Amino acid sequence: MTLDRREFLKLATLLSSGYATLAGASVTPLRFGVVPYLTARRLATLYEPVRFFFERELGRPVHFSSAPDYAAHLERLRAHQYDLVADSLPLARLAQRELGYVPLARTRAALQPVLAIARNSPIGRLEDLRGKSIVVSDRIAALTVVGLRFLRDNGLQPNKDINVQVAGSHANAIQRILSGEAAAAVVSRTTLKQIEPALASQVKVMLDLPPALSAVVYTASPALAALSNGIAGKLIEFANTDSTGQAFIESLGHQALLPVGREMLQVDPLVVEFYRQFNLAE
Repeated sequence: MTLDRREFLKLATLLSSGYATLAGASVTPLRFGVVPYLTARRLATLYEPVRFFFERELGRPVHFSSAPDYAAHLERLRAHQYDLVADSLPLARLAQRELGYVPLARTRAALQPVLAIARNSPIGRLEDLRGKSIVVSDRIAALTVVGLRFLRDNGLQPNKDINVQVAGSHANAIQRILSGEAAAAVVSRTTLKQIEPALASQVKVMLDLPPALSAVVYTASPALAALSNGIAGKLIEFANTDSTGQAFIESLGHQALLPVGREMLQVDPLVVEFYRQFNLAE
């Protein structure tokens, strides 16, 4: 069978149109959001290896994004502005349960909140904080949710027995205790590993607070749900067996990445506490 000139031109136009559509789709960037527990610049540096991993595996540009605060981050989740997310534990569960996001992997390292104080601070007991100020990165950060519940359960009512300041980031929180503006900061052991060493060396852990399942959970938007199983497997393999992925995980103090299963159900009480703090913050 041969094509006449008119049929050939029609076929060529169709093929050209189809190719252009595919090419356009291939360069549509995906957005990789990271929960804003550090400055955007610091997070972009720390999470660059996994951003590049997603770009390579999905064959599309992947742009890093981080909101100015946790409330804005939640709004972006609700608007499905992120295609891939490295999220805090309660927000990852909220996004899974209410917004259709699909968990891909979680860190082996637990979310381990701590009360940090200046290295030369005389404070030694929880009761020593009564009447003083503590500082948090954000009112609805996962660490804050755990930390304020712990203080309340141990007789220190936030904003009554103890003043709560919001610093905007963990690095800023550390700066406030070093300047004397606050007596202690709610941060995490992994965060102390991720901030600048010169800053981390000036503080010490006063008290470990109750741990939670994982420090970070990676999720995919509903739009990528069909690819989630494949992405999850490759992400875990990258983190646990690839030298670049292993170095990335080590730099964050996350130990390894694990599959996500029904254990996320245990995070629901933390989501309830998150909403409690969120309503107080509004």
